Amino acid sequence: EVSLTMIKQTLTLPSLMMIFFGLLCGQLVRFLSKKTILLIGLVLYSVGGIAAGWSQSFSGHLFLRAMLGAGTGLISPLITSLTADFFEGEERAAMVGNSFAISHLIAVITPPLVAWIGVQNWRDAFFIYAIAPLAMIFAMLALPMSFRKTETDREKKEKIPIPPRVLLYAVLALVIISLFFLLVSDLAYLIDTKDGISSMVSAFGLSTSTLGSTLAGLVFSKMYAKMKKWLVPLGALLCGGGFFLMTSSMVSAVVLLGLLGAGFGIGLLISVITLATTDAVGEADSTAAIGVVSSAFSSGVFISPFFFARLPSLFTGLTPVQSNFGLVGLIFLGAGCVSLLLCARRRKKRTKVVFKNVK
Repeated sequence: EVSLTMIKQTLTLPSLMMIFFGLLCGQLVRFLSKKTILLIGLVLYSVGGIAAGWSQSFSGHLFLRAMLGAGTGLISPLITSLTADFFEGEERAAMVGNSFAISHLIAVITPPLVAWIGVQNWRDAFFIYAIAPLAMIFAMLALPMSFRKTETDREKKEKIPIPPRVLLYAVLALVIISLFFLLVSDLAYLIDTKDGISSMVSAFGLSTSTLGSTLAGLVFSKMYAKMKKWLVPLGALLCGGGFFLMTSSMVSAVVLLGLLGAGFGIGLLISVITLATTDAVGEADSTAAIGVVSSAFSSGVFISPFFFARLPSLFTGLTPVQSNFGLVGLIFLGAGCVSLLLCARRRKKRTKVVFKNVK
């Protein structure tokens, strides 16, 4: 008795709440300890996640899903902010990559696990969130109240402005996720347009992409140590090439290769943006900055379905979904080429300066 549009809100409403509470988290750290905020976020996440399966009304279900999104909005900025508090340099890059890899590895495991749990009753699927209270207990026991960084009295009293670079990173995050989320929302529709593609591609396509993101997180610190900003064009080109293979190929293995490449590419891009955000604030607390970027990621998830639903087909001879995937591939490939030229130009200028100084 519930419309399809309303049912979709069970996925989009948490993302909308994450936007507001991600921004709120950056302000709460001025009044509450990060451990306290983390506790509040984990409580909201646990109650909203588990109890959403018990609700006897859809409005109650949506309220609890909104609670889940609020908890996620508080937790997400703190994950990276705490990493910045305890680690620096290559260790920070390693922890950012490891955190991203673990979260996406779990995202590979949970879909089939949830399907197995909820095969008899869809309400049982929400028991997957029972892991949250265990994480909460562990975090409260293991996380110290005082961190490596200590704020001065002046920093406590004055609000340190968010660097303009962070706002640029937020815009990039919003655009990147808005484009990439087409893969999450419309992959099944794309596969339906292809003859001869195995049904396994639809079943495990998203997991293949998530596996690519997991691998990117695992190797991010080593790649970043060697390539630095060159990871940006590499990530964009991998995403573009992946979307191109998904759109054009009629071979299951090639489509899966495209999904793996696109997942690896987006993993590199998100990790670079996250690390660059923490580095941009210097010695100041990074929670507010991370909150802005996290909210931008959530905004991209929320905006993406509406954007592509209204986008006219730009390529003749292709279905709308094929046209959208092709357009995203071209945008990522174009962005990769432009960023590659910019990196090469900066390296050339730097080489000239070094050579001039040596002379």
